[in-house]
Order: sequence, then structure tokens, then C-alpha cells
Amino acid sequence: MRSFWILGNQLSHELAMLKDIKEDDVIVMIEATSRATWRPYHKQKLVLIFSAMRHFAEELRDKGYTVDYHEADSFQEAWDNHVKQYSPDEIHVTAVTDEPMAKKLKQFGKKLKLVEHTDVPLFYLSKEEATETLGNEPWRMDRFYRHMRKRFDVLLEEGKPRGGKWSFDEDNRKPPKEGLSFPSAVHFRPDSITKDVIEKVESTFSEHPGEVTPFHWPVTHTEARRALNRFVKERLETFGPYQDAMMTDEPEMSHSLLSAAINIGLLTPREVVDAACQADAPLSSIEGFVRQILGWREYMRAVYLSVMPGYEDVNTFKHERDLPSFFWDAKTNLNCLHQSLKPVVAHAHNHHIQRLMVLGNYATLFEISPQQTSDWFNEMYIDAYDWVVLPNVLGMALHADGGKLATKPYVASGKYIDRMSDYCRDCPYNPKHTTEDDACPFNALYWRFIDRHEERFSKNQRMKMMVRNWQGRDDEVKADILAKAEQTLTDSP
Repeated sequence: MRSFWILGNQLSHELAMLKDIKEDDVIVMIEATSRATWRPYHKQKLVLIFSAMRHFAEELRDKGYTVDYHEADSFQEAWDNHVKQYSPDEIHVTAVTDEPMAKKLKQFGKKLKLVEHTDVPLFYLSKEEATETLGNEPWRMDRFYRHMRKRFDVLLEEGKPRGGKWSFDEDNRKPPKEGLSFPSAVHFRPDSITKDVIEKVESTFSEHPGEVTPFHWPVTHTEARRALNRFVKERLETFGPYQDAMMTDEPEMSHSLLSAAINIGLLTPREVVDAACQADAPLSSIEGFVRQILGWREYMRAVYLSVMPGYEDVNTFKHERDLPSFFWDAKTNLNCLHQSLKPVVAHAHNHHIQRLMVLGNYATLFEISPQQTSDWFNEMYIDAYDWVVLPNVLGMALHADGGKLATKPYVASGKYIDRMSDYCRDCPYNPKHTTEDDACPFNALYWRFIDRHEERFSKNQRMKMMVRNWQGRDDEVKADILAKAEQTLTDSP
């Protein structure tokens, strides 16, 4: 008899190891309280994982599998009970990307044979294929993405990119305009299983951040496919041109809201990409979305596999300031931060430009510890896992790895936020001012960042123009800006 252990982010009926299960084998699933407290995870993330696990176990039983499901204080307690009842000869698992969980699984392989199966289709590429495709440094996402398009024959015509170019990014950067609205995403009502989980999370994990209700995320494959179909049919068209835009009290806009479902196996990346490619939508919107799944998602995972362990400690700029308390309650008078944090506190989610160009930008310019920042992302987001958070936050958003993952830091002044959002009109700070009393804090701090790292970025193809801009300014003007920046840092929490 063999045990097949399925984790809470591997809830796919297409797992390779399921094809190997015989009649007397048993699937084991463990809802471990201790795992849920490795970090103070957002309550909605815990509801999602536990509810999706319980639904998946029922689906497996309906298919005829024997499922030994445990609610336990720890993996060890549940595993000991499982072994006592079934006496398995082997443990079969699906390959795990996240380093902490991979280490934990190895502990269970000391007494019994541990058999690892490929994690395709949770990703397009197996772990080995991912690192092989990434290759040697310097790494570049564009090159990786083109390879993936060719390998999996996505948006190609006779071997060439459909529409004549690989990326339509320049078509997908429109700022918001007056009167802009979007078709709503589908939200789901909790069923009895989810309601039971909500009660458990509220009582057992009451000290964790976030609100547990309203909870509207998909927790089954059927719900996730409904969400995918709604996005492809009604929202993909406007996702493309406005994917970089930000609007007041519009945290969803036309973003897919599918990442949480994909990252726990309720949808496979391949079915998501296939659905998008068949959509009746502009090519620029389709390609922009496909690039996030087939390109960015696979690239982040490949980088993680190539740099771990050790990458979690990178801090090129030696930033050590503490993350402000308003990251947990959104109570700040900087409206861009308030608008970006509010949906995270409420629903454990906001979209990628809020993450990158508001929160990541803030953390870099205000010299927040990269480790505290990545920990917060890991704890607060419903779609967060080590493999995606560390490269995306430390590498892409904060440039804390010195350029290993991305060619430039994603820093910007308040003028960028003003151009790409309507946040600034209701903010007490003026994005057009740099040294005045009401100046947007991002402005002076942006130039301070350029000044402090002038030598590094003077050789950077994508940054040297801004360095020259700074170098060409009058010394007195520069001194005033730097003085304002220091005052901003002193006065900030």
C-alpha cells in the first residue's frame, strides 16, 4: 500500500501522480494548524486553502479514490495517525517549488521511501526544465518568454509571432479616463463547507490580519472555470489597454483575479492561456495577458529555483527601515497608498501595478527592509507563495538583488502615479511639487535615490538618462531636493 500526499496548493485533478494510483493506495491530505501559523497569513488566504482542500477531497472521493483527510495541529501528528492506520510502504508526492515546504517533506522521507512526481501541469515546465530554460546569467524575461511562446506554439503563425511582434506592451499602458467602467468579475457565495471554514479561521486564527468576510473567491474547479470564462468573455478586452491604470475604489478593474486559483491548482496555466488565446478580444489584450502567465509566472518560478536558498536575504541597497504600521490597516493620508492597501486588508488582493509601482516603489524610496517587505507580501496576499513573492518583490519591485532578475529598479516619482491613476486629485500632497510643504513625498525621494546610486545607474542603459537629468541640475536645486528628501524620511513612520 502506498500513500499519495496532496498539499493545499496542488489541488489539480490533472496531477501526474494521480495516474499512478492503484486500488489499494490512499490519498492523504492534511489541514495543519501549525502550517497556517508559519506566518501570520491573511484570514482570507486560510479560508481559501482550507475550503479548497475540503472541496477537492470530496471531489476525489466522488471519483472513487480513498482519501484520508486530517484536521490536525501539525503535519507530524496527522502523518503519525495516517501511518498507524494504513502502514504505507512509500510516500508519493508532487514536486514542491517552495523551499520551506520542500525541506519539510524531506523529513518525512527519512523513514519511508519518498517518490517525487512532476509538478506539471501546475506549471508549464518541470523544475528541471525551468532551470534549464532559464540558463546562465544574465537572465532576461523577454528572451525566456519568446522561448516559451515557440516551445508551446502560443500565438504563433508559421513560427512567427501573431501580429508581427512578440509584445504589445506599448498598447497596454493607457491611463484611466473620466467615465471609464469595467464589467464586473464573478463573485461566489460561500457554501456550507466554506462557512464552516470561515468559523474555524475566525476562532482559531483570530489574531491573523485581514477580514474574513465577505469572502468571494472560487474554491472549486467549477467556480474557477466560471471565473475564467467571465474574464475571457467580458473583461479581457479592457484588461489589456488599462492593465497599468489605477482608479479610486476600483481595485479589480478588468484584472482577471485568477492568480489565487491558478496557484493552488484549481486552474492550470495551460487551460488559462488556451482560453485567452481563443477569446474574441484584441490581440494586444490577449498577448498582454498571456505574457503574465506563460512568461512572467514561469520566469519568476525559474529564477526562484535557480537562486534559492540564500536569495531571501538579498539587500543590495542596505535598506533597513521598518515597514510602517499602516500596511496592515491602510490608515495613511497618502491616497495612492491608502487605495492600494485597502483592498489587501479587506480581500487579500490588489492588482500588479499597485503592488509594483505604489507599494514596491514606496518600499524602495523609503528604504524599507526588503525582508520585511517580502514577508508582508507573503503574509497578506491570497495568491502569495515563496516562489513568486521572493523574485517578484526582492528582484523586480525592490531591485534588492542588484539586477539579477530585472535590468532596472521600478522606481518612479509622484508624476507617474498621477499619470496612471486618479489618486492624486484626492490627496493632500501635490504630485507637481518637489520641495514645497505639500510636495508629494515620492518626488524628492526619487531624486535622492538617483543621487545615492548615481555611479551604479550611470552605466545602466535604462537609467542613465535620469542620472544625466539629475547631474545637469543646479547644485542649489539639488541641495534643496535632498534636504526635502531627508526631512521626508525623518518625518515618516
